[in-house]
Order: sequence, then structure tokens, then C-alpha cells
Amino acid sequence: MAVIQLFRLVICQTTARATLRVHRRYSKVSPALSERLRVFETLREKQGNKKRLEATEKKPLSIRLADGRTVKGTAGVTTPVSVAQSIRVKGALVSKVNGELWELGQPLDADCELELLGFDTLEGRQAAWRTGACILGGVLEGVFGAEVYREGASELGLYCDHLLENSTLSLSDVEERCKAAAALKLPLSRLELNTEEIQELFQNSKLRLQLFEEQMNGPTASVYRCGDSITVCNGPLLPHTGLLKVFKMLQLSTVTLANQTESAGLMRLFGVAFPAEKDKEEWEREQEEAQRRDHRRIGMDQELFFFNDVSPGSCFFLPKGAHIYNTLTDFIKSEYRRRGFTEVVTPTLYSTALWERSGHWEHYSENMFTVTSEGSQTYALKPMNCPAHCLMFEQRVRSWRELPLRWADFGALHRNELSGALGGLTRVRRFCQDDAHIFCTPVQLEEEIVACLNFVRSVYQVFGFSFHCLLSTRPTPCLGEPQQWDNAEQQLERSLQQFGERWELNPGDGAFYGPKVDILIKDAIGRQHQCATIQLDFQLPIRFDLQYVGQDGQLHRPVMIHRAVLGSLERMIAILAENFGGKWPLWLSPAQVIVIPVGGNSESYAKQVVRQFHKAGFMVDLSEDQGATLNKKIRSAQLAQYNYIFVVGDKESESGTVNVRIRGGKQLGRRPTHEVLTSLTQLRNTRSNQEEF
Repeated sequence: MAVIQLFRLVICQTTARATLRVHRRYSKVSPALSERLRVFETLREKQGNKKRLEATEKKPLSIRLADGRTVKGTAGVTTPVSVAQSIRVKGALVSKVNGELWELGQPLDADCELELLGFDTLEGRQAAWRTGACILGGVLEGVFGAEVYREGASELGLYCDHLLENSTLSLSDVEERCKAAAALKLPLSRLELNTEEIQELFQNSKLRLQLFEEQMNGPTASVYRCGDSITVCNGPLLPHTGLLKVFKMLQLSTVTLANQTESAGLMRLFGVAFPAEKDKEEWEREQEEAQRRDHRRIGMDQELFFFNDVSPGSCFFLPKGAHIYNTLTDFIKSEYRRRGFTEVVTPTLYSTALWERSGHWEHYSENMFTVTSEGSQTYALKPMNCPAHCLMFEQRVRSWRELPLRWADFGALHRNELSGALGGLTRVRRFCQDDAHIFCTPVQLEEEIVACLNFVRSVYQVFGFSFHCLLSTRPTPCLGEPQQWDNAEQQLERSLQQFGERWELNPGDGAFYGPKVDILIKDAIGRQHQCATIQLDFQLPIRFDLQYVGQDGQLHRPVMIHRAVLGSLERMIAILAENFGGKWPLWLSPAQVIVIPVGGNSESYAKQVVRQFHKAGFMVDLSEDQGATLNKKIRSAQLAQYNYIFVVGDKESESGTVNVRIRGGKQLGRRPTHEVLTSLTQLRNTRSNQEEF
């Protein structure tokens, strides 16, 4: 085939001897791949004929750009890439049309708002890496003879799962071949196929079909052709491969599937791709900074926590780490009291009867830890709190006068994450959420959502996080009536408009049981994290037949809201550690004050100051390194990230003062001890990020 011959010609110009060997072996497309390409082209022709019959009328349309300008176009003809060219915008990789991700080459069909996104945006980077994964899959399949089963991208890069028998890969060789393949500027052709069509397309690859079924979440899936490789990919992708100029392969590791205990030889090649060398250099700087801030390193250096193989994925919090953990918990509990939430305590272990009733056993049992007791009775550790809260609601007849009920639960949760997915505090098997569920009437829903959003804002302002919201709407498939979904989505939209912060539409990404608002925070080095979530649930109140007596004396169904602000406490501690780079603000710090005695009889006074601050609830230590110089003691305290360093000598002892330095080295001078205690107590209790006083 012409494309494969050109593909071979370009990518085989380096490392001649190895290349000739590969070329001789793989110069022809395998029979299975030839059949796959034939089926793809047949399906494309079939869909093309249908589209021609349903062609959009070529009417004029108006396109409003992010900067407020308006350009004209033609429905079914004008594409985002043609708009970018007409207004001389360079670097666009993907676009958003009315808030929905849209490929640059996909024609616009109506008046719209258009946003062009480059590699400096999360969406642009993801589109680039998904495209890079398709290129990598084609190279592994076409050049190295691998069987490719899955390509994709995460926030960290691109990957390709494959089998390669009797051969090893050189990462640098793969990089060069991906670069050469991308330079062909191969177009990426997309089809939306249903399950039967995909089964026909990959009829010779049972494992690819198995992986596809695991990630299928709708009636159709996007399938792309890149050169002579076929990929199942969520999209959107770039218009052609030539927009990627630089590839870097990072790691080759084994992959264990969800229903297997061994890898069965399946390997994952992980890497990144960039439009230009400068983008790679910027990414490398980001990686260096992220490594410096890695919460696992901070946890070890500051003796906050550790992990041990006796309990994989479960964190051991040392005293200083437990202080952070408990301080965060107390912070949220203090907000609960102000905002009308009450705490409940629920069991950890439940019979499978509860999970069958809630529906989790059918959809989530693989992720639960189970135990068998009293013969054949099976129990499971809870991975979430919501079914238990439904049980509590139904314990007696509820009245409309009791609603809204706002129940919070800090119970330990367990989820059987794959060992390969575990990573520090960000992905664990045992964790705790600031989890709450609100049961309210439909009339109260909007007000409750706004109150939840205000709760999130007040907490994130304390941490100094900027954030924006995503309104995730009805997925396919979903449970519930269309009108019910429409009403709920409209209520969430009105709540977001009333809230007043920036929000975007995230079509089709709601939970199957209801729409939701996800809150994305941005940390100190520009990374985004999704922690807080507010989810509506139509299904659990139905499955548990929850009811309350209304003002009319009739029984009514309550609305259920799932709500978390911090999310997992473990993950939030990881995010905060990296956001602050280990330099914790005073109110959260596990090392708030250290007292350094200098000469004479100052040690007894230093111990008195330590007792005074300890009694006031501060994390305070006494420097007892007798052999070190003062400068070395101060430097050691700064490296240990103590917020305040008190130096006390004879003068301070006589005058009842302390000589104060802050962590960064600035000297605040000699201050009366009682005044310093009052000032620091004020800073701590108000959760201020201010250092000087």
C-alpha cells in the first residue's frame, strides 16, 4: 500500500543495519491489519454516504471568538483550523465550541462561541498526547512488529500497551522513529462506531476487544485511522501528525489487567510528545520543579508519613503527619458547625446485601475488599458512605420539617486499587474523605448547591487556591427520565450563575445517576487537581425507597446530594505538601516554633518558653544540639521548615523576651514573649498565611 511504503521509507533512514533488518521483516502489512483497514474504509464510506444525505445546509454562520471578535463562516464548511488561519493564530491544537471540545478539522454547523487552545492548555496538551499515542502505536505495530492493544493519554503523558515477543526496545530508537512518522503529516480520520462495528473491526484481537469493553461508556466510541494503524481513542486529536515535532520515551513497564494477577507479558511504553523543542524544555523545567516538591520526598524529609508492604496502599502517619491530618479534619469540622452539618459514625464492614441493594455490588465489587464469616456470609469493607447514610435516613418516618438533613462522615474507606496504580498519598487503598450527604426537598436543592459552592470557596481561599467549576451533564447511558435530568442540570446551572465564579460546561461527563459540579484547583506551579465535587443522585433514594412526609401530608421522594470539599484527606495532604513545597503555613505546620538557647543560664528559660507555647497548643521544640554553632542551629531549623525560630540568651531571659526570626531568614527582632504568643495565636486561629507580625 502506498501509505505504508512511504511510512517505511521515511522512518527507516536512521540506524541503517537495524533498519534494513526491520524493513525486510515488516515491509508488508499483516493479513489481520489489512482486513482491519478494509473494514475501516468500508465503514467510512458507509458513514460518508449517510453524511452526504444529511449534509448541513450551507448557510452563513457567526463565530464569536474568545477575545470578543466575531468572524463569519459557512455551516458545514468552516472549521476551527480555517478560522485560526484567517485570524493568524498560531499554535492551536484543538478547540472548544460552545464549551465542548472540538477537533480543529471538524466543520462548524451553527452560530457558536469558539476558543482556540494551544499546548499551554490542559486540553491542548491532552490532544497532543493522545495523538502522540496513536503515532507510537503505529510505530510499535508497523516497525517493531508488536501487537498493540491500547493507546491513550493521562495528565502525565502518553502510553501504549502492547505485546512484543523475542525482542527489546531502545527508547531512543522509538523516539526517532516516532519523530520520522509524525513528519509524514498523516491525517487522522475519525469514525463513531457502535459495539458491533468495533467487534467486526478488531475481530482478530480478543484482548483489544476486552480492554475496549472495560472502557466503553456509551453506545458508540471514537475510532481513528493514523496511517495504517487503527486506534480506539476518546479524542479529540490533532488534524495531522505533523504538528508534533519532538518525542521522549520515559519508561517501559509491565501491565496487569483488572481481572488478572500477572501481566501475561503485556507491556506499557510511556512517554511524552511536543509541538516544538521549547515546549519540551518547559516541560522538563516543570518536571524538575515537581520533583523538588514531590510529597513523597517531603514526607520522608519531614518525617510525616511512610508506607510499608505489610499494608500496601495504606499510609502510616507519624506524629507530625498526624498533626496535619487532624488539623485539616478539625478545620472542616469547625466549618460543619457553622454550616448546619452534623456528624454521624457508621460501620466499616457490611453484608453484601447492602451493596446489592445500593447497586454497588454489580458495578463496583471488583474494587471492594471482602471477607467471609460464619460459613458462607460475605462482607465487604465500605468504599463509600452513601448507602449507610440511606439506611440511617430510612430508620424512621421523616418529615419535611427535618429537611435538609446534612450528614457528614469521616469513616475510613477502602478501595482495592491495583498495585501498579498506587502512588504515595495520591492513590491509596485506605483513605478518609470529608464526605457528606444532604437529603433535601426539590425546592431546597438550588439553595443547598449554592451553599456547598460557598463552602468550597471559603476553604480554598484559606489555602490560596484559584479554582473553576465544571458542570458535567448527562452521560450515555444514564439512569432516570430525560425531564428529570433537564431540570437538575438547569438547577445546577442557575446555582453556578448565582455563585459567580468561572465555570464551564463539561458535556456528557456526569455520573450515570445524576449531573455534578466538579471543582478544579490550580496549585502554585500551575497544575490542576480535581478535589471537591457536588453530585446529584436520583437513584439511591429510589433504590432505598426513601420518603418523607410533605406539607400536604403525602409521601415524597427526597433529593440526595453527595458532597466533598477536600476529597480524600490523604490526597489533599499530598497536594498541599507540593503546593507549599513543604513550607507549611503556621496554622497547618507540624514544625511551628523552635527555641534555640545561647550560652549562660538561657537553657532553663528556653524550656520555660517551650512549655508556655506548648500549653497554648503550638508544635514547639527545643534545640538541644550542644555541639553546633548558633548559625548551624539556625540553618538546621530553616531546613526543617520551622515557621519561627526563637533565639534566647541571657538578655532575653532577663527581659522575658525572645529574638524572633522567620523561616526565610528575616529577623523580626527582640519581642516580649507574651506579645509574640498573642500574635502567633491570632495568626494560627485565623488560618492566616501571613508570616510577619
